[in-house]
Amino acid sequence: MMTSKRKLLLNAEPFGFGPTAAIATFFPYLREKFDHIGFAGEKHSLDLQKDLAYDALFDLTNASEEDLKTIFAEYDVVCTALDFTFAAKAKAAGLDVIIYDPLTWYWKSVPEIVSQSDVYLAQDFFGVKERIAQDRETFSKTVHVVAPIIEEIPRHTSRQYVLVNLGGLQNPFWNVEDVETYARTWIEAIKSAIPGNEQLVIATSRAVAEKLNDPQVRNFNRSEMQSVMEQTKYAFMTPGLGNIYDAATNDLPTIWLPPVNDSQGQQLRLLQQNKMIDAVIDWADLGFPIDYKKDQKTVLKQIRDAIFVLKDDESLVLYVDAARKLVESRQTSATHKILETFGTGGARKIAEAIFEFCST
Repeated sequence: MMTSKRKLLLNAEPFGFGPTAAIATFFPYLREKFDHIGFAGEKHSLDLQKDLAYDALFDLTNASEEDLKTIFAEYDVVCTALDFTFAAKAKAAGLDVIIYDPLTWYWKSVPEIVSQSDVYLAQDFFGVKERIAQDRETFSKTVHVVAPIIEEIPRHTSRQYVLVNLGGLQNPFWNVEDVETYARTWIEAIKSAIPGNEQLVIATSRAVAEKLNDPQVRNFNRSEMQSVMEQTKYAFMTPGLGNIYDAATNDLPTIWLPPVNDSQGQQLRLLQQNKMIDAVIDWADLGFPIDYKKDQKTVLKQIRDAIFVLKDDESLVLYVDAARKLVESRQTSATHKILETFGTGGARKIAEAIFEFCST
């Protein structure tokens, strides 16, 4: 197979788990097309990349601007998942820039670097094509709207797990205590609500798992997580886009936990409006109606405040139990309909688009 000699540097915004999970998902399709691929990221964005076959891995957690310039000097092309600041710095350093964006529908205003990028890969979702058509001049000259980066998976014959997937907790506006409090609050409520004979699997980032110091809580790489989901009866998950697509791909009955940021809240509303939801525990159900379309900093503060008010509230177990009863006997998920709406196979298409650009 013909490969590109151009050196490709991948990157993911350290906001939630979605950007780094996306890179890890389409990396295998890129690996076969490039002689050299590196990854540069910080904090938890490195978690899912450490086990992948990169030629170089750069931890930017404490990197200086000079460190970054030295890294850029080794590469020809950058592809980032949502780190627009990183993209702008790469462009200023003379690299070609490719942006993968699963949130085209979400932005109140499109970052300027998007129009300056060489290729813009927009993952299809509610309102994406309409947004690009309406604001065409704010996007790159080369735009590809691709299907979600998922493949439909046949249902596993044996499903024995109850999964708790706490993705997307870490963001620049929350400290470690905020993240730990959300995770601990809902893990304890779920443990108290589900029958004792259930096999509970709890997944989160390395940093959160270490902070909780609970032997049941751990970080999974992408292939391990997929194996768990294929054997899961029903799940409790935060409503990040990656979790939404995982639920759809695996036809996994899911209870959506309260959003941890504004985009998760808006995604939850879109699923509800399009009848693609099995069960949900929203902040409004708990007495904290939050307008997820307000500015991000305000929404994140309101969510944080709600967490600390509710962290010792024993009634949370009742909400978990009621939601569990809605899904425990289901064999399919309403979220599965998202595959019919937006398709599958986007990861391979993204790799093809990146390779095509680098070959011309």
